[in-house]
Amino acid sequence: MTPPRLAILFWYYKQPEVCLDRAKLLRRLNPGVPILGLFGGEPRDFSAYRRALADCLDENWACPGGKDAEWKWRHGDRMICEWFDQCGQHHEWDTLITMQWDMLALAPIHELFGMLRRDELYLPGLRPLADVETSWWWTRPGTEVHADYLSFKAWLAGPLGYRGDLQACQFVTAALPRDFLRRYAAIEQPELGFLEYKIPAYAALFGFTLRDLPHLPTHWQGETPAKIRVTLTASKKDISPTTLASELLTPGGARLFHPVTRRFPTSRPGVFAWALAQGFAMLSNKAVRKLYPHHRKP
Repeated sequence: MTPPRLAILFWYYKQPEVCLDRAKLLRRLNPGVPILGLFGGEPRDFSAYRRALADCLDENWACPGGKDAEWKWRHGDRMICEWFDQCGQHHEWDTLITMQWDMLALAPIHELFGMLRRDELYLPGLRPLADVETSWWWTRPGTEVHADYLSFKAWLAGPLGYRGDLQACQFVTAALPRDFLRRYAAIEQPELGFLEYKIPAYAALFGFTLRDLPHLPTHWQGETPAKIRVTLTASKKDISPTTLASELLTPGGARLFHPVTRRFPTSRPGVFAWALAQGFAMLSNKAVRKLYPHHRKP
């Protein structure tokens, strides 16, 4: 089967120097792949971002004013749908890869996502919602958003007639087929529910295949990770430089990380030099601990 034509949606809204680094890196690693910008920050700041990113992006679109930062964060799926209606559908692609500004990708997207078929959605950390329903903020009884969740379930089971199980994901990145976005952009009650359980539900309702990808393991907050390094998570805590370097220096190691809000080299030599320097520092620290096992930093 012919693999889907991929495009990148670069979703950004703050830390302009980091945004520029990420866009440069995406462009270097993905020559010939459309990279399309979605700016979700303050509209008055867009012109400066647009100038800075002009050489990296094939098109750049800003979410119109009138919505505050909280709405844009909670309803990022609606921003993506509005972007699709206004400009995204006019570009040639089959599957859209969302890359937020604090996602660090160190491999081409065809290596990371090229195994997907045209009708498949990739949603990180995909799992039965029942596993986390009573502990996850967005569905837990007693939270300010629980009534919204109950209303969404009632809407899904009532007017929409959905009887399947619900699933949850961590929307730090995603792979979204064109036909899914076309249908999702036209749903009724577009602001009902939260995107991390809403997108899987509508995808199942529309008959799309949902996939997680084993080579992109996603860690759910509050759970003890398996015996692997945490490389993808919705946590606000940055992936550590030690983890980044360890994965880069390991053949077949992870090449996609979230969140990384620090600046990072954008050239191949720069990435290699950074990883070696971090690796040398780790070895030196291990040697010191071996020689002086009781030593503690002051």
